[in-house]
Amino acid sequence: MIATISALIWQTATLIALMILDWMLVVGLLQAWAQARSGQVRVSLMTSFIALILYSLAGAVILPNIASLMAFGPVIAIVAMLPFLSGQILRRLLIIAWIGVFVTLILGSQLRLFPPVPDVLEIPFQFAGVLGISAILLLQLWLFHERLIGVITQLRQVNEDLQRERASLQERVAERTAELQQVLAEVEWQMTEQSRLLAENERQRELIRGLSMPVLPVGRATLVMPLVGELDDDRIRLAQSTALQAIDQTGARHLVLDITGMPFVDTTVAAGLIKLVQAARLLGAEVTLVGVRPEVAQTMVALGVDLADVATAADLASALRREQVEV
Repeated sequence: MIATISALIWQTATLIALMILDWMLVVGLLQAWAQARSGQVRVSLMTSFIALILYSLAGAVILPNIASLMAFGPVIAIVAMLPFLSGQILRRLLIIAWIGVFVTLILGSQLRLFPPVPDVLEIPFQFAGVLGISAILLLQLWLFHERLIGVITQLRQVNEDLQRERASLQERVAERTAELQQVLAEVEWQMTEQSRLLAENERQRELIRGLSMPVLPVGRATLVMPLVGELDDDRIRLAQSTALQAIDQTGARHLVLDITGMPFVDTTVAAGLIKLVQAARLLGAEVTLVGVRPEVAQTMVALGVDLADVATAADLASALRREQVEV
């Protein structure tokens, strides 16, 4: 506006050229503003940068007395572009701006294409230039400060959110840890209870085994041992150990094995019975086998079981009468 009013009043070539240059800068900046509004931020910045460099170069030629102020044009452009540029592009533009400042100063000191402005306008132009440059730089500093404060505020908000999330996470971890400890305690209790139940079950099984193979004294020297149910290797070994312990403890001379309750006899069972008979004889006791049913007898004969050395009886009463035990 100062250049336009001065050109209209004094109408010199220098002021008219300065007026045209100022309006060209305004047009360039308006073009950059329109590009920024359309979303072309980088293009807008480059347009402003080029417009300010060209304005500085031409202004140094038109007004060489204020070339030092015109040299701030590229610097102002770089300051405005700092928040939006980085890396290699920014380095290139910094080099171009520094070259623009150098060329502007050279042009202002070497070229005199236009006559000087009236002395009355030199100080106002310098004053206006300093005010304009200062205003732009201070505006950029204010904008930078606002952006910085905004970033710091966002960082603080993010930090607070992270702290809250951390506290919430620690609380959830503590809750999950407490739940896991409770579950672990329950599992340990269940394992302990299961071990106790297994031990109790084993004791009950041992008791049942002992009760399923009782050795009954029916006289001073006679024992009766009924065998009920199917016999496997474990029960055969249990029957042998139970009978031999009873013979050793009571000093019995006769053992009556009642197999009435056994559904069948196979080779393993027969071999176990024969071993029991032989072991009892080593302890000084004779064994009588009673309760051999017809199907069991047929099976034992078919298997070739030799019971020639084993005394047999039809039933328990017959065996006891043979042993002269009162019933």
